[in-house]
Amino acid sequence: MIYGNRKVTKAVDKAQQTAQIVAQVKQLLEKKIIKIEGNVVYLYPQILKTKESALNWMKCVYTYCVLKKHIRDKETLLFENIENKEPIGKMALSPKLLIEINP
Repeated sequence: MIYGNRKVTKAVDKAQQTAQIVAQVKQLLEKKIIKIEGNVVYLYPQILKTKESALNWMKCVYTYCVLKKHIRDKETLLFENIENKEPIGKMALSPKLLIEINP
């Protein structure tokens, strides 16, 4: 929609988006695809399809942990392989992958 020579878009409902993130991460926990212990998230690296989706996925899990696991904002969250405990990535202010993802 154009209003006064400016393009106006509908604002994203942040509460609805956050609720959806919490629900999806909760499903992954129930299916035992991921496991969260303290500040470490254990997961199967096969669920990270591309670098972009992996970084977004890490942000979503970080949001969940801040809301539900009561880690402090800007605290480091580590991502490790659930099978052999090898580091996959970490998230503090921004996500960082420690492995190479090939689509």
